[in-house]
Amino acid sequence: MSEFQPTWKSLDSHEIPDWFHEAKLGIFIHWGVYSVPAWAPSEAAIDGENASPYAEWYPCYMYEEESPTQEYHHKHYGDDVEYVDFIDDFTAANWDPDEWADLFADVGANYVVLTGEHHDGFPLWETHYSKYNAAERGPERDLVGDLCEAVRDRDLRFAASYHANLNYYQPGYQGRFGHPDYQGGGLSAEDAGPGSEYVDFMNAKHRELIRKYKPDLLWFDVPMADADHLNAKELIADYYNAAEEWDKEVVVNDRASIDAVGPTIDIEEDDDGEFHGDFVTPEYTSFDEIRENKWEACRGIGNSFGYNRAESDDDHLTPEQLIHSFVDIVSKNGNLLLNVGPKADGTIPEIQRDRLVALGDWLEVNGDAIFGTRPWIVAEDGNAVEVRYTHRDGDLFAVALEWPEDGLSLSVPAHVNLSTAPDAALLTPEGEVTVTATLAGDELELTLPDQPATDHAYTVKLSDVENPRAE
Repeated sequence: MSEFQPTWKSLDSHEIPDWFHEAKLGIFIHWGVYSVPAWAPSEAAIDGENASPYAEWYPCYMYEEESPTQEYHHKHYGDDVEYVDFIDDFTAANWDPDEWADLFADVGANYVVLTGEHHDGFPLWETHYSKYNAAERGPERDLVGDLCEAVRDRDLRFAASYHANLNYYQPGYQGRFGHPDYQGGGLSAEDAGPGSEYVDFMNAKHRELIRKYKPDLLWFDVPMADADHLNAKELIADYYNAAEEWDKEVVVNDRASIDAVGPTIDIEEDDDGEFHGDFVTPEYTSFDEIRENKWEACRGIGNSFGYNRAESDDDHLTPEQLIHSFVDIVSKNGNLLLNVGPKADGTIPEIQRDRLVALGDWLEVNGDAIFGTRPWIVAEDGNAVEVRYTHRDGDLFAVALEWPEDGLSLSVPAHVNLSTAPDAALLTPEGEVTVTATLAGDELELTLPDQPATDHAYTVKLSDVENPRAE
């Protein structure tokens, strides 16, 4: 294969490997010094523009005049405590990377993305370029390296995300955008962005991260300057070429190529194909239709990525909401990068762990409808109940989002030719249970058992149904 060049034309020729199409579920982990104060106003409490429900933005908003975070900081820590003072309490004292990796593998995740360096500029690995890192301060261990080893020992893929394009805190420089070579006056200022000296510093750390851990994907976040200024195309080309030498199939998200400001990336419905990178990454949102291009939804189980002590049970997805969202995303050609926000000691909050276990329990029964699948000709169906479709190896999976008390009616014959009703089976913990399927014009009528065998969503497998989208 010819070497990739630092042009979008060359980089856009990169092919997404099958593993990323088939993985469906990744785990995102936002963990850092911000896990010590671990506070942001809950989404319902936000009033005005100087606040965010994202607790990992604490070191930004603690310096924002009259913000809820600054008010909280002064009340609980006083006027003299700087963000750097939280480092000693970021201990990871109860952290077991093997326990995390076991949990993620048991849930059914196929890749893990740890925040290698968030916007606070605190690397979670032992970097040559700064003494301000987790190997020398706080936990005094290479968090990236330890989790990388544990995850790969379980045959999961690993990456460390890199958010340093928008580093709003550096020790010794107070305030928002405290780095000495960060230019511009505010979070949304048109001229805000890193200077050339800072770009070199930022990219040196990112390249070191790539060299040390050979990540399976690059997960950039929120550029505050265009790709040319950030030398992003050169970095991506070098990564793709290095992956060829490593004999590793890799992917890169789209955020090195977009000019975005703020915590939420919204992708318009009509822009399918109008991006650079292997996949787009909307936050806390989804799509109404199947996307021709691969995408990945990322969100927390709550409203924050970093652990937020202010969140209540109502701020978190229920197991049913999580499972329904996941099925919907997969039906439309997406993956879900589901975030957990551990506490400063390395423990995962019980409510987040509970949701992961519920998802894993559901996937243990219904995983055939998720992993390795591709979108069908349509994603959605439903008369009395909503249904999402996926397809794999000649079989069509219909996932009902509630239990159809009076049987399930599907519009499958309206989309493909069926001379006879396909064999149909309900997925249950005991295995596949045959159900009766009857053709009725443009409808396929299914007679199901009186009671569901699982919770939250229910899968019927229809054998030997074609997928016109794959032809």
